[in-house]
Amino acid sequence: MRINPFPTEVAPGVNGKATKPTPDQKGRIDFIDTLKEAIHSTNDIMTDANKASLDLASGKTINIHEAMIKMQKADIALRLLISSANKLIEGYNELTRLR
Repeated sequence: MRINPFPTEVAPGVNGKATKPTPDQKGRIDFIDTLKEAIHSTNDIMTDANKASLDLASGKTINIHEAMIKMQKADIALRLLISSANKLIEGYNELTRLR
């Protein structure tokens, strides 16, 4: 079985619905836009996992494998977002201590 690499326009761990942040007039990508996109992507993954678990519980679908995979993806995406936020807070606190 061959596993295809991720497309270049979608970052690993982000679902296919996500789009890259667009560069501004000077060709730069804004950090805030990247952070917002990560939050929205994580929210989309969490919503999809929640829907899959509700469908599984209500009997609309019997494919437990897909539901479990979606829930694991949501768990990993949320952990990544939380650890990124913690690192940003640590960096901010370090900068304020340097003053």
